[in-house]
Amino acid sequence: MLAVLQLAAERDLPQSSVISVIEDAIAAAHRRDEGAEGQDVAVRIDAGTGEVTINTVMHVVDYVEEDGPPGQVTVEMAREKLPEADVGDKIVTGELEFKPQRIASRVTSQFLKQRLRSAERQIVFEQYADKEGEIISAPVRRIESPRPDSENGRGTVVVDLGKADAYLPGVEQPETERYRPGMELKLYVLKVSNPQDDNEDRPEIVVSRTHPNLLRRLMENEVPEIKSGLVEIREIARKAGSRSKVAVYSNRRDIDAIGACVGLRGIRVQNVVTELMGEKIDILEWSEDLGTFITNALSPATVDQVTLLDDGSVEVVVPDSAQPLAIGRAGQNVDLAVKLTKTRMDIKAASQYAEEQLILRQQEAAEAAARAAEAARLAAEAKAAEEAKEAAARAALAETAEVEESQEEPAVGTAEATSEVTEVESEVEEAVSEPVEEVVLPQPGVPTIFMPASPLTQAKAPVEEPAQEEDEDLDLELEELEEQLRELEIMEQEREEAAREAQERADLDQFINSDEIWAVPGELDTEDDDSASGLKFAEDIAGFRDSDAERTPRRGGGRRGGSRSARR
Repeated sequence: MLAVLQLAAERDLPQSSVISVIEDAIAAAHRRDEGAEGQDVAVRIDAGTGEVTINTVMHVVDYVEEDGPPGQVTVEMAREKLPEADVGDKIVTGELEFKPQRIASRVTSQFLKQRLRSAERQIVFEQYADKEGEIISAPVRRIESPRPDSENGRGTVVVDLGKADAYLPGVEQPETERYRPGMELKLYVLKVSNPQDDNEDRPEIVVSRTHPNLLRRLMENEVPEIKSGLVEIREIARKAGSRSKVAVYSNRRDIDAIGACVGLRGIRVQNVVTELMGEKIDILEWSEDLGTFITNALSPATVDQVTLLDDGSVEVVVPDSAQPLAIGRAGQNVDLAVKLTKTRMDIKAASQYAEEQLILRQQEAAEAAARAAEAARLAAEAKAAEEAKEAAARAALAETAEVEESQEEPAVGTAEATSEVTEVESEVEEAVSEPVEEVVLPQPGVPTIFMPASPLTQAKAPVEEPAQEEDEDLDLELEELEEQLRELEIMEQEREEAAREAQERADLDQFINSDEIWAVPGELDTEDDDSASGLKFAEDIAGFRDSDAERTPRRGGGRRGGSRSARR
């Protein structure tokens, strides 16, 4: 028992665990004893006296497996010895003498070491399982050679945790960081696997230096306001080893979230930068308004306009001089802003945006013009259809008028038309002079084709009809006379208009000799007009004077324009 206590102290294991491991080791050694006769062996060590008891046991099962563990019996076989036996019971069948021989001792020792190592690893797993998602500080033990299939060509870094080792894979290492044995690192515990679940001989602890939560945990340790909840870290976008953006928010108006994270003279954020080996950190304010949040995320670039498009993307307009700053080196600034705001961004310069808007307006104007042209075409077609209908109606009206005129005598010449007008007016006056109780005139604007009309020659007054029918016939006759009078007046106006147009064309067709207008005085046999108002077109154009008409130009003297003035 002194050895057990010493072993438990060295391995930092509970005494009960060490005793249980020793029991299993002794049982494994005695299972090979001939006295066991293929039965299972159960060992019990008295923790007070250290006495070892070894018994052979049988396990009651429903079905005995051929390749199963030893000492299995069915229920029927077990009830032959113990009538109350049931499935899952252990039946002690005998006892073996504890003989720590050389072979048994070697088996026990090997088994003991193996089980103690597994117990240690299980204890390590239980110790670090609750640290998953936290940061730990550990030195670098060694750096393994990179594997051929490594993504970035870097080997795994083994970190010493004391009782166990943690592994920093190459994909979890920033490209800008270089390690050496003994270097102390702040690591984020990414995963802790249980060796019993994964059938491994040791727990696997994977750590990271690129995870965004490493930055979150470092800021929580440096900024008490974040630890207490007065300041919240809403979003983190990180490009490990190069640059990060952190969006913070304060629930209280009297606390400046950015100032609390930066600290006095930037001491707090500088400590975090030192832990991350010089990684730049931008701290900005989080906002519920997406436009404001995007503007803050693109800092230090200036943003003129933020537009949310229908497809969910965002169009950001910046000044021409600020476009390179908004995009950043190799697109780093806009990439971090996209990760931080979880949107798709299209960064455009102000001049480019103005050109696109101009082109868009031109396209809209062209589309509007096309729509207007289409509407005009449809309106023209509708108008043509209406004109066709009106032409058809006029044709029908003309045919009706021709039928009515065929029943009357045709009027020939202006004198005959005037006489007919006079006769119709006299008949109208006679009809009006007769006593009529009531005369109903046709409504204005009603076409003639809808007027009830009949020739005067066919109008006959009924002889023996009631007085009311005589009045109606008289009204109809009066309307017919007035209609004929209007038609004759229209015909007379059309004839006068035609005669006036013919006279105007005759006047315009008279021959006008242009040579007579521009003739020089003396060529025409006309009397000279010495009045001041007379026009001398030929003299003014050719440069003649009455006194110089027969003057001969001098040779070799004067200007060339003088000799030219004598020419015609």
